[in-house]
Amino acid sequence: MKTLLFLLPILCIQFVQFVQGRQNNCNSELADQIVSFESNNWRGYQVGLHEKRRRGGTTLDLSLVWAGQSLRPGTLWMAEQCRGQLCFSRYKYDAREMGDYFKEIVDEKNYFYMQRFGGLRVDHVWTHDLDDWKNAKPSKSASFFPGFDVFCDKCDRLKYCTVVTKKNDIDKWNRDKIGKMMATGDGWVRFEEFSQNEKWTITVHDKNKIPDSYLGPNSALSVNISPVLSFIVLYYITQNII
Repeated sequence: MKTLLFLLPILCIQFVQFVQGRQNNCNSELADQIVSFESNNWRGYQVGLHEKRRRGGTTLDLSLVWAGQSLRPGTLWMAEQCRGQLCFSRYKYDAREMGDYFKEIVDEKNYFYMQRFGGLRVDHVWTHDLDDWKNAKPSKSASFFPGFDVFCDKCDRLKYCTVVTKKNDIDKWNRDKIGKMMATGDGWVRFEEFSQNEKWTITVHDKNKIPDSYLGPNSALSVNISPVLSFIVLYYITQNII
C-alpha cells in the first residue's frame, strides 16, 4: 500500500508529461487559409514546386525552396477542408494569361496527394472530381488520397508541426500506413513512414494581401534553389556515385 502511495505522484507526473507531449490536430485552424511550410531542420527552406521536363510533357514534384525571411510566392499553398482533413493546392493556370474563353477553368488547381501504389504525386485534380471525393463515403478500394492532417504542439503558434497522411507508398492492398512529410538530404519533399523528428513551422498569410498571381504556376516555377542547397545536392549526388 505504501509503495502504491509512493508511486501515485510519479505516475501522475508522467501522465501529465505524456498529455503535454501529444500534438494537437490543427486542421480546423488552417482550413480556408493560405499557408507556407518551413523546415525546422533546414531553416529558411520552404515547400515549393520543381518542374521536370520529360519527353511526354512535364511533371511536378515537391522540393525545398530557399525563401529566407522573405515571402516567396512559389511556396504559398491554399488549404481547404477535405472530409475533416486538409487538401493543399496551387492554381494550375495563371489567371492573367487566360482569355474569356478559358475563364471556366481559371480556378482549376494542382494538388499534392497520395496514391495507393504510386506514393506522392503533384498533379491537376479537376474541381468536380475533388467534390465527388469529398461527398463520397470512404472506400477500401480507393486509390486517391488528397487529405492530410496537421498536428502541432500548439495550434496558435504552429512552430512544431507534422503533416501526416494515412496512406503511403503502399505495397499491400488495403494496408494502412502513416506517413509524415519530410525533407530529404538532396532537397526533395517526401512522405515517409518512419520520419520521427521532422517538424515544420507553418505560417498563415493574410489572404487579403496575397494576389491570385502569387498562387499560380509562374510564380512557383520561377523560384530558384539557393546556392547552398545546390551545393548540398551536388555533394549528395557525388557521394552516391562514388
